[in-house]
Amino acid sequence: MAYPVPYLPTSYLEANALSAPDRPAIFDSGRVLSFGELRERVHAAAWALREAGLRPGEVAAVALPNVWEYVVLELAIPLLGAVLLPLPPSLGEAEKRWALQFTGARLTVQQPEAERLCSAPYRGRLEPPQPDPDRVVEIALTSGTTGRPKLASLHAALKQSTFEAFTSRLEVTAEDRVLIITPVTQGIGGMCLYCLRRGAALVMLREPRFSPEHTLRTAAATASTLLVGVPTNVIRMLDSPELAAADLSAARCTAVAGSPMPPEAARLWETRTGSRVCVFYGSMDAGQAAVGSPSDPQEKRWTTVGRPHDRVQVRITSEGEICMRGPTVQNRYWGEERGPYAADGWAHMGDLGFLDEDGYLHVTGRLKDVVIRGGSNVNPHEVEDALRSHPAVADVSVVGRPDRELGERLVAFVVARGALRLGDLQVHLGRLGLAKYKWPELLELVDEIPLSGPGKVNRKLLREWAARPAGAYPDATTGNGSAGKEEEAS
Repeated sequence: MAYPVPYLPTSYLEANALSAPDRPAIFDSGRVLSFGELRERVHAAAWALREAGLRPGEVAAVALPNVWEYVVLELAIPLLGAVLLPLPPSLGEAEKRWALQFTGARLTVQQPEAERLCSAPYRGRLEPPQPDPDRVVEIALTSGTTGRPKLASLHAALKQSTFEAFTSRLEVTAEDRVLIITPVTQGIGGMCLYCLRRGAALVMLREPRFSPEHTLRTAAATASTLLVGVPTNVIRMLDSPELAAADLSAARCTAVAGSPMPPEAARLWETRTGSRVCVFYGSMDAGQAAVGSPSDPQEKRWTTVGRPHDRVQVRITSEGEICMRGPTVQNRYWGEERGPYAADGWAHMGDLGFLDEDGYLHVTGRLKDVVIRGGSNVNPHEVEDALRSHPAVADVSVVGRPDRELGERLVAFVVARGALRLGDLQVHLGRLGLAKYKWPELLELVDEIPLSGPGKVNRKLLREWAARPAGAYPDATTGNGSAGKEEEAS
């Protein structure tokens, strides 16, 4: 078999291991795995997984921080024809249990199991399954729009198209060292794994929580050339006292997604580090739509999300909503018969925007109610359902408040049945197992939730109220004064 083979991710590993077995593939806290060693570990783990009973078509969940073992399992599971289910570290226990039950996961791999599987003896090479563009190789959690999040079914053709578009726009080569700042088990961090196919090395942070100081030290120590994360990561590194001493001279590009990148933050980062900021754009439901390039003009890199790549079509509706279609869009949600395409044949992104005369995509706002906190999508309906189960909550609506560091913070507007404090709600959500990043960080007590029509919450008005300075919240009924406010920093 000639390598690489489209739709077979391990074939790219085989090609790199054959052409440059000693070239670094992964840097992880002082440990360096070459492509030759990575290939061996992938096949050894696949043998161990097969002995553990994993069969083609079955789901294997992996819950790990950014460590080299995750990369091994991300390749070993589809090598068996099985389906990978990444479990982000931010998931609450309730969400994790639901995902495992809904997918019927055959096994769940956490750190102890991962270390055992990835250190198994090498027993030779396993033959990969036949290339099949329609085979689902990964399941990914989406934010959803109501109730529980949906599960995206990522098939081989989708991943192939995304790989080709993403790495070509960011000009990834075998000389790159890609620092994965966000969790590798989530969409943005997972995108970095495509760079391995180009022969680039991946740099793992290992620590489960983001630290700007640890990230800066790791980037300098490994001479990382491409940093990938969310705008919050960049802002926190800009604010870190260690930035001035960090040697980021190798960092040719910093790519971000997940929430709007403030142009001023992009300017400051480039000025202080010399690393060009690029933004990419898409959703787990609909796939990737646009990617910025280091070769784009500075103004475009700072104010747009790049150009729609040649794998997709993008159109703007008469209402200004961004829509897309093409091979990066999933065929169907896991466990459902339909996918994200609407009746008009387009996947609607829920964002407002426009294409300029040079073909660059500008995102100007959102139609959807999803709140984006630090690059993580929060479905307010899910949070509201959980809050309504508190005995002191008569009614509630959750919206985002603009925040320089995180993009948005959650504000809960609550009609209370009695005395209620923010801490009471957070304790309640913790007991329910809701992920902490979904907890409201500000509480506003109101007499009633404003409506814009029969039974329809006026979220636009609530977002306007949430954006006002502390103490300037109007009463929901009269529009005058504040009914009571409490804040707590994260």
